[in-house]
Amino acid sequence: MASGVAHELNQPLSVIKTASSFIIRKTNQHEKIEDQIMSTMVSKIDTSVDRASKIINHMRLFARKSDMELEEINVNVILGNAFEIFSQQLKLRDIEVIWDTEENLPEIKADASRLEQVFINLLINARDAIEELYPPGPDAKGDKKIILKTRLAGGIVIAEVCDTGIGIPEAILDRIFEPVFTTKEVGKGTGLGLSISYGIIKDCGGNITAKSEPGKGTCFIMKFPAAA
Repeated sequence: MASGVAHELNQPLSVIKTASSFIIRKTNQHEKIEDQIMSTMVSKIDTSVDRASKIINHMRLFARKSDMELEEINVNVILGNAFEIFSQQLKLRDIEVIWDTEENLPEIKADASRLEQVFINLLINARDAIEELYPPGPDAKGDKKIILKTRLAGGIVIAEVCDTGIGIPEAILDRIFEPVFTTKEVGKGTGLGLSISYGIIKDCGGNITAKSEPGKGTCFIMKFPAAA
């Protein structure tokens, strides 16, 4: 997750660096900056600072949460918070996000911070799977989608994170939640993300499974009992 957060934090920092460098260069050369251009630059810096601050505050929250703290939460809210962290990164990669969430879901008992961590890990995996099938580049095209779903079925709240990425071979699908098992290249993954996510979901009284079709995508399905 740290790598994904670093990428996301780098985006607003790059905007700040570009805008401030432009202003410094113009000032050093004693060149006038038009009011509209200056206003745009300052606005971009201000927005990027707010975004960077929000990402850092999320990470501080994770760092403080050492023990599992179960409370009644809304899955849609937590999923939305996780998406907000990576929304700009996905947009820059031309990955479309499709929302199919059921309103007025009953709450579940879970640790909000830990569950958000699970959703972030799954979004990172979805992004990586899509980019493995459709490598980034100036002419990169493809059916690059992440689908986020929630629904209620028989007293069970279900959340799904699906992608149109490379997929997972059936032969190893039942091993993906094992510690240190990874489908990524050496140096690109520790294999801990899914095993940690599995443990968090279990600690929240739920379960997580995956279904996948190589070359077409993967879907992670999480099920939680609705809070009484």
